[in-house]
Amino acid sequence: MEAIGETSFPDDSGSQSLCPDPHVGARVAPGWSYLHKPIIAMVMGSLMSAAGAILFLLQSSGVTEAPRSVSSACLSIGLMFVVVGLVWVPILKEKQRRKGYSQGA
Repeated sequence: MEAIGETSFPDDSGSQSLCPDPHVGARVAPGWSYLHKPIIAMVMGSLMSAAGAILFLLQSSGVTEAPRSVSSACLSIGLMFVVVGLVWVPILKEKQRRKGYSQGA
């Protein structure tokens, strides 16, 4: 019987990992693989902006009684995500360019 405070862990042979290798099974072109996060941010932002626009149109036509602050918040947060993604893309491209120069020299 084990004493209190002692734990036994199975032998960690390294076969299992909490962070799988991102390159295994990737079907994305290598040139675009570093842009997946800003693209996700832009897509989510555009979806949230579209939801805000739809809410605003439904409120103005009288279909729903949701407060206007909800549609305004969706629009502003969605546009913020789109802008963050749009600014993030050139930053990552410059980072990749500098990384290429440092590895090539």
